Amino acid sequence: MVIFKKKKGLMSTAELDHSVFICGSSVQDQEDEKHAKQVYHQIMVETRSSKQNSRIVEKSVTKRNSIEPLIQPTKRARKEKVNKVTVKSNSTIINLKPTLSSIHEHLAAQASRERAAILLKYFRVKEHGHEDIFLGLRVPYIRSISKSLGFLPFAILKSLIDSKCHEERLLSVINVVDKYKISQDLNEQKVLFEFYIKEMREGIDNWDLVDMSASQVAGSYLINKPELKKTWLYEKLITSGRLWDRRIAIVSTQHFINKGECEDTIKLSEILLDDKEDLIHKATGWTLREMGKVNI
Repeated sequence: MVIFKKKKGLMSTAELDHSVFICGSSVQDQEDEKHAKQVYHQIMVETRSSKQNSRIVEKSVTKRNSIEPLIQPTKRARKEKVNKVTVKSNSTIINLKPTLSSIHEHLAAQASRERAAILLKYFRVKEHGHEDIFLGLRVPYIRSISKSLGFLPFAILKSLIDSKCHEERLLSVINVVDKYKISQDLNEQKVLFEFYIKEMREGIDNWDLVDMSASQVAGSYLINKPELKKTWLYEKLITSGRLWDRRIAIVSTQHFINKGECEDTIKLSEILLDDKEDLIHKATGWTLREMGKVNI
Protein backbone atom coordinates (compact mmCIF):
# COMPACT_ATOMS: atom_id res chain seq x y z
CA MET A 1 0.00 0.00 0.00
CA VAL A 2 1.36 3.42 -0.96
CA ILE A 3 0.79 6.46 1.26
CA PHE A 4 1.50 10.10 0.07
CA LYS A 5 2.37 12.88 2.48
CA LYS A 6 0.45 15.80 0.95
CA LYS A 7 2.08 19.26 0.66
CA LYS A 8 0.67 22.59 -0.58
CA GLY A 9 0.74 22.78 -4.37
CA LEU A 10 2.28 20.27 -6.74
CA MET A 11 5.40 18.30 -5.73
CA SER A 12 8.41 17.56 -7.88
CA THR A 13 9.56 14.00 -8.51
CA ALA A 14 12.35 14.37 -5.94
CA GLU A 15 9.91 15.65 -3.34
CA LEU A 16 7.64 12.76 -4.14
CA ASP A 17 10.47 10.30 -3.47
CA HIS A 18 10.97 11.75 0.01
CA SER A 19 7.29 12.04 0.77
CA VAL A 20 6.34 8.48 -0.10
CA PHE A 21 6.35 5.96 2.71
CA ILE A 22 5.97 2.30 1.91
CA CYS A 23 4.23 0.06 4.36
CA GLY A 24 5.19 -3.51 3.81
CA SER A 25 7.59 -4.89 1.28
CA SER A 26 5.35 -6.91 -0.96
CA VAL A 27 5.87 -6.87 -4.73
CA GLN A 28 2.39 -5.42 -5.21
CA ASP A 29 3.25 -2.41 -3.05
CA GLN A 30 6.40 -1.75 -5.06
CA GLU A 31 4.47 -1.89 -8.33
CA ASP A 32 1.84 0.51 -6.94
CA GLU A 33 4.59 2.91 -5.94
CA LYS A 34 6.17 2.77 -9.40
CA HIS A 35 2.82 3.34 -11.10
CA ALA A 36 2.05 6.35 -8.89
CA LYS A 37 5.39 7.96 -9.75
CA GLN A 38 4.75 7.51 -13.48
CA VAL A 39 1.31 9.10 -13.25
CA TYR A 40 2.63 12.05 -11.27
CA HIS A 41 5.54 12.54 -13.67
CA GLN A 42 3.12 12.61 -16.64
CA ILE A 43 0.94 15.22 -14.89
CA MET A 44 3.98 17.44 -14.23
CA VAL A 45 5.12 17.26 -17.86
CA GLU A 46 1.68 18.22 -19.18
CA THR A 47 1.43 21.12 -16.71
CA ARG A 48 4.82 22.57 -17.74
CA SER A 49 3.94 22.21 -21.42
CA SER A 50 0.63 24.07 -21.05
CA LYS A 51 2.33 26.94 -19.15
CA GLN A 52 4.99 27.32 -21.84
CA ASN A 53 2.36 27.42 -24.59
CA SER A 54 0.37 30.10 -22.78
CA ARG A 55 3.51 32.26 -22.39
CA ILE A 56 4.26 31.97 -26.12
CA VAL A 57 0.72 33.00 -27.07
CA GLU A 58 0.80 35.93 -24.64
CA LYS A 59 4.12 37.21 -26.02
CA SER A 60 2.92 36.99 -29.63
CA VAL A 61 -0.26 38.94 -28.82
CA THR A 62 1.69 41.64 -26.98
CA LYS A 63 4.16 41.97 -29.82
CA ARG A 64 1.40 42.27 -32.42
CA ASN A 65 -0.41 44.96 -30.40
CA SER A 66 2.79 46.98 -30.03
CA ILE A 67 3.50 46.82 -33.77
CA GLU A 68 0.02 47.63 -35.10
CA PRO A 69 0.01 51.36 -34.14
CA LEU A 70 3.27 51.81 -36.02
CA ILE A 71 1.83 50.53 -39.28
CA GLN A 72 1.39 53.44 -41.70
CA PRO A 73 -1.12 53.50 -44.56
CA THR A 74 0.42 52.79 -47.92
CA LYS A 75 0.90 55.50 -50.54
CA ARG A 76 -1.88 53.95 -52.56
CA ALA A 77 -4.29 54.15 -49.62
CA ARG A 78 -3.40 57.80 -48.96
CA LYS A 79 -3.79 58.62 -52.64
CA GLU A 80 -7.22 57.04 -52.80
CA LYS A 81 -8.29 59.08 -49.76
CA VAL A 82 -7.17 62.36 -51.36
CA ASN A 83 -8.93 61.53 -54.62
CA LYS A 84 -12.11 60.79 -52.72
CA VAL A 85 -12.08 64.24 -51.11
CA THR A 86 -11.31 65.91 -54.43
CA VAL A 87 -14.24 64.22 -56.13
CA LYS A 88 -16.50 65.36 -53.32
CA SER A 89 -15.39 68.99 -53.64
CA ASN A 90 -15.74 68.97 -57.42
CA SER A 91 -19.23 67.52 -57.25
CA THR A 92 -20.71 70.92 -56.25
CA ILE A 93 -21.77 72.58 -59.49
CA ILE A 94 -23.57 75.93 -59.33
CA ASN A 95 -25.90 76.61 -62.23
CA LEU A 96 -26.80 80.28 -61.99
CA LYS A 97 -27.92 82.78 -64.59
CA PRO A 98 -25.89 86.02 -64.65
CA THR A 99 -28.87 88.19 -63.79
CA LEU A 100 -29.44 90.34 -60.73
CA SER A 101 -32.72 88.63 -59.77
CA SER A 102 -31.28 85.11 -59.97
CA ILE A 103 -28.25 86.17 -57.87
CA HIS A 104 -30.55 87.68 -55.23
CA GLU A 105 -32.72 84.56 -55.08
CA HIS A 106 -29.81 82.12 -54.98
CA LEU A 107 -27.94 83.91 -52.19
CA ALA A 108 -31.09 84.32 -50.11
CA ALA A 109 -31.92 80.62 -50.49
CA GLN A 110 -28.51 79.64 -49.07
CA ALA A 111 -28.70 81.93 -46.04
CA SER A 112 -27.87 80.69 -42.54
CA ARG A 113 -29.28 82.62 -39.57
CA GLU A 114 -26.90 81.00 -37.09
CA ARG A 115 -23.78 81.92 -39.04
CA ALA A 116 -25.16 85.37 -39.88
CA ALA A 117 -25.50 86.14 -36.17
CA ILE A 118 -21.86 85.15 -35.63
CA LEU A 119 -20.66 87.33 -38.53
CA LEU A 120 -22.51 90.37 -37.22
CA LYS A 121 -20.44 90.20 -34.04
CA TYR A 122 -17.21 89.25 -35.82
CA PHE A 123 -17.34 92.24 -38.18
CA ARG A 124 -18.45 94.62 -35.39
CA VAL A 125 -21.35 95.95 -37.44
CA LYS A 126 -23.03 97.87 -34.61
CA GLU A 127 -19.75 99.50 -33.62
CA HIS A 128 -19.11 100.89 -37.09
CA GLY A 129 -22.60 102.35 -37.21
CA HIS A 130 -23.75 101.17 -40.64
CA GLU A 131 -26.60 98.85 -41.51
CA ASP A 132 -25.00 95.71 -42.86
CA ILE A 133 -27.07 92.61 -43.53
CA PHE A 134 -25.32 89.23 -43.41
CA LEU A 135 -26.71 86.08 -44.98
CA GLY A 136 -24.15 83.84 -43.30
CA LEU A 137 -22.46 82.53 -46.47
CA ARG A 138 -18.80 81.52 -46.53
CA VAL A 139 -16.22 83.27 -48.71
CA PRO A 140 -15.19 80.13 -50.69
CA TYR A 141 -18.83 79.64 -51.68
CA ILE A 142 -19.10 83.25 -52.88
CA ARG A 143 -15.90 82.72 -54.89
CA SER A 144 -17.38 79.64 -56.54
CA ILE A 145 -20.48 81.63 -57.49
CA SER A 146 -18.34 84.38 -58.99
CA LYS A 147 -16.36 81.83 -60.98
CA SER A 148 -19.52 80.18 -62.33
CA LEU A 149 -20.99 83.54 -63.37
CA GLY A 150 -17.93 84.79 -65.21
CA PHE A 151 -17.21 88.52 -65.42
CA LEU A 152 -20.43 90.38 -64.75
CA PRO A 153 -21.55 93.57 -66.54
CA PHE A 154 -20.74 96.83 -64.77
CA ALA A 155 -24.44 97.55 -64.24
CA ILE A 156 -24.88 94.34 -62.21
CA LEU A 157 -21.62 94.92 -60.34
CA LYS A 158 -22.77 98.42 -59.42
CA SER A 159 -26.13 97.10 -58.15
CA LEU A 160 -24.38 94.44 -56.08
CA ILE A 161 -21.88 96.84 -54.51
CA ASP A 162 -24.72 99.20 -53.58
CA SER A 163 -26.65 96.39 -51.86
CA LYS A 164 -27.16 96.34 -48.09
CA CYS A 165 -26.35 92.63 -48.14
CA HIS A 166 -22.69 92.03 -47.29
CA GLU A 167 -22.39 88.86 -49.40
CA GLU A 168 -23.67 90.67 -52.50
CA ARG A 169 -21.07 93.40 -52.09
CA LEU A 170 -18.48 90.67 -51.48
CA LEU A 171 -19.48 88.98 -54.74
CA SER A 172 -19.05 92.26 -56.62
CA VAL A 173 -15.56 92.82 -55.16
CA ILE A 174 -14.39 89.26 -55.86
CA ASN A 175 -15.66 89.44 -59.43
CA VAL A 176 -13.75 92.65 -60.17
CA VAL A 177 -10.57 91.40 -58.49
CA ASP A 178 -10.62 88.14 -60.43
CA LYS A 179 -11.13 90.01 -63.69
CA TYR A 180 -8.27 92.42 -62.96
CA LYS A 181 -5.89 89.56 -62.12
CA ILE A 182 -6.28 87.91 -65.52
CA SER A 183 -6.46 91.11 -67.57
CA GLN A 184 -3.48 91.84 -69.81
CA ASP A 185 -5.06 94.83 -71.52
CA LEU A 186 -3.89 98.20 -70.16
CA ASN A 187 -7.08 99.97 -71.16
CA GLU A 188 -9.18 97.31 -69.47
CA GLN A 189 -7.07 97.59 -66.32
CA LYS A 190 -7.65 101.35 -66.33
CA VAL A 191 -11.41 100.87 -66.69
CA LEU A 192 -11.47 98.35 -63.83
CA PHE A 193 -9.40 100.59 -61.56
CA GLU A 194 -11.58 103.63 -62.20
CA PHE A 195 -14.72 101.60 -61.63
CA TYR A 196 -13.25 100.26 -58.38
CA ILE A 197 -11.99 103.58 -57.01
CA LYS A 198 -14.90 105.76 -58.14
CA GLU A 199 -18.01 103.55 -58.33
CA MET A 200 -17.31 100.76 -55.82
CA ARG A 201 -15.43 102.53 -53.03
CA GLU A 202 -18.51 103.63 -51.10
CA GLY A 203 -19.73 100.02 -50.98
CA ILE A 204 -16.38 98.74 -49.72
CA ASP A 205 -17.23 99.37 -46.10
CA ASN A 206 -15.65 96.62 -44.06
CA TRP A 207 -12.14 95.34 -43.53
CA ASP A 208 -12.59 92.08 -45.45
CA LEU A 209 -13.74 93.92 -48.59
CA VAL A 210 -10.76 96.29 -48.33
CA ASP A 211 -8.14 93.64 -47.63
CA MET A 212 -9.07 91.37 -50.54
CA SER A 213 -9.11 94.15 -53.14
CA ALA A 214 -6.96 97.19 -52.27
CA SER A 215 -3.59 95.64 -53.07
CA GLN A 216 -4.87 93.57 -56.00
CA VAL A 217 -6.58 96.45 -57.82
CA ALA A 218 -5.52 99.87 -56.50
CA GLY A 219 -1.96 98.89 -55.60
CA SER A 220 -1.43 96.92 -58.79
CA TYR A 221 -2.59 99.78 -60.98
CA LEU A 222 -0.84 102.66 -59.19
CA ILE A 223 2.62 101.15 -58.70
CA ASN A 224 4.28 102.64 -61.77
CA LYS A 225 2.15 105.80 -61.96
CA PRO A 226 3.65 108.40 -59.57
CA GLU A 227 1.19 111.16 -60.41
CA LEU A 228 -1.89 108.99 -59.93
CA LYS A 229 -0.33 107.50 -56.83
CA LYS A 230 0.16 110.94 -55.36
CA THR A 231 -3.39 111.99 -56.21
CA TRP A 232 -5.19 108.93 -54.90
CA LEU A 233 -3.03 107.73 -52.02
CA TYR A 234 -1.77 110.99 -50.55
CA GLU A 235 -4.42 113.55 -51.49
CA LYS A 236 -7.70 111.63 -51.46
CA LEU A 237 -7.58 108.33 -49.61
CA ILE A 238 -5.15 108.86 -46.72
CA THR A 239 -6.73 112.23 -45.82
CA SER A 240 -10.31 110.96 -46.04
CA GLY A 241 -12.53 111.05 -42.98
CA ARG A 242 -13.80 107.61 -43.95
CA LEU A 243 -11.70 104.93 -42.25
CA TRP A 244 -12.14 102.45 -45.12
CA ASP A 245 -10.54 104.92 -47.56
CA ARG A 246 -7.52 105.26 -45.26
CA ARG A 247 -7.33 101.50 -44.95
CA ILE A 248 -7.43 101.13 -48.74
CA ALA A 249 -4.48 103.53 -48.96
CA ILE A 250 -2.19 101.63 -46.57
CA VAL A 251 -3.19 98.12 -47.65
CA SER A 252 -2.71 98.98 -51.35
CA THR A 253 1.01 99.51 -50.67
CA GLN A 254 1.41 95.79 -50.00
CA HIS A 255 1.63 95.38 -53.77
CA PHE A 256 4.49 97.90 -53.78
CA ILE A 257 6.22 95.88 -51.04
CA ASN A 258 6.00 92.71 -53.14
CA LYS A 259 7.81 94.60 -55.90
CA GLY A 260 10.53 95.80 -53.51
CA GLU A 261 9.20 99.34 -52.97
CA CYS A 262 8.65 100.31 -49.32
CA GLU A 263 8.93 104.11 -49.33
CA ASP A 264 5.18 104.72 -49.66
CA THR A 265 4.39 102.24 -46.90
CA ILE A 266 6.67 104.10 -44.48
CA LYS A 267 5.33 107.54 -45.41
CA LEU A 268 1.68 106.52 -45.12
CA SER A 269 2.36 104.71 -41.84
CA GLU A 270 3.80 107.91 -40.38
CA ILE A 271 0.71 109.85 -41.47
CA LEU A 272 -1.54 107.27 -39.78
CA LEU A 273 0.50 107.16 -36.59
CA ASP A 274 -2.05 109.17 -34.59
CA ASP A 275 -5.17 107.73 -36.22
CA LYS A 276 -7.99 107.08 -33.75
CA GLU A 277 -9.31 103.90 -35.40
CA ASP A 278 -7.91 100.58 -34.22
CA LEU A 279 -8.72 99.01 -37.60
CA ILE A 280 -6.30 101.49 -39.19
CA HIS A 281 -3.54 100.59 -36.75
CA LYS A 282 -4.15 96.89 -37.35
CA ALA A 283 -3.88 97.37 -41.11
CA THR A 284 -0.74 99.48 -40.68
CA GLY A 285 0.88 96.91 -38.41
CA TRP A 286 0.00 94.10 -40.81
CA THR A 287 1.50 96.02 -43.76
CA LEU A 288 4.70 96.83 -41.86
CA ARG A 289 5.09 93.14 -40.96
CA GLU A 290 4.79 92.30 -44.65
CA MET A 291 7.52 94.86 -45.33
CA GLY A 292 9.72 93.16 -42.74
CA LYS A 293 9.51 89.88 -44.68
CA VAL A 294 11.04 91.42 -47.81
CA ASN A 295 14.76 91.85 -48.37
CA ILE A 296 15.25 95.47 -49.40
